[in-house]
Amino acid sequence: MRAAASPFGLALGAFNTLVYVFLLAPIVVIVASSFGSTGFLAFPPQGLSLRWYASALGNDQYWSAFQTSIGIAVTVAVLATLIGGMASVALVRFQFPGRGLLTALFLSPLMLPSLVLAVAILLLSSQLHVAASTGRLIAAHLVVTVPYVMRTSMPVLQRVDRALEEAAQDLGATPVSAFFLVTLPLVRSGVLAGALFAFMISFDELVLALFLASPRAPTLPIKIYSAVQLGLDPTVAAIATLLIGLSVTCLLVGQLIVGVRRLV
Repeated sequence: MRAAASPFGLALGAFNTLVYVFLLAPIVVIVASSFGSTGFLAFPPQGLSLRWYASALGNDQYWSAFQTSIGIAVTVAVLATLIGGMASVALVRFQFPGRGLLTALFLSPLMLPSLVLAVAILLLSSQLHVAASTGRLIAAHLVVTVPYVMRTSMPVLQRVDRALEEAAQDLGATPVSAFFLVTLPLVRSGVLAGALFAFMISFDELVLALFLASPRAPTLPIKIYSAVQLGLDPTVAAIATLLIGLSVTCLLVGQLIVGVRRLV
């Protein structure tokens, strides 16, 4: 109570409030504008209407782009989890020359801007005569998402006691079965966190998609970006609000699952 009442505490609280307002104000504006009755974005909204949600849900182009983004994100999440998980096991459990260099190489995409990666992959695919396609975009997303899976999996693996696997092997389990029966359940939280990161990054990625996606199968971020470039259509605000609601729902479901597991 004394710290909160001190000048430093008051200044820190005011600064935190400004930061939260800065972060949340755009979301409030978008959500509120999506319920307006005018044909343009206005805040505060003039009237109340749900016609922009009907327009968004009834637009086949947005639905097709949403399905494309979901398909790509799920594929990337699965592949990134497998690749990043196996790489993490190899780098944590085995000693070999060049392990540090290989770890830095895997994690290096985290230090590069998306624009640099997009241009580099575009130039490489042009040299290899790889045409624009969904497969090329998935490969590019893996370059970005695998490091996130490794960053969440490697610290968890490092905390697992190898003696647990050795005890399982002493009881008759093979090294592979001991890993899946003992180690994998212990590192499941890190693996799932990495998969979630990979899904979210792939679904929300715009720069790589602009350079590498197939024009015949645009992702949802590309459709939203194109719509914003053409004009401030309230339909875009409705789509953004639906995505925010989907994200919040997934977060609440995840927290509910974690709470139930703790009780059990």
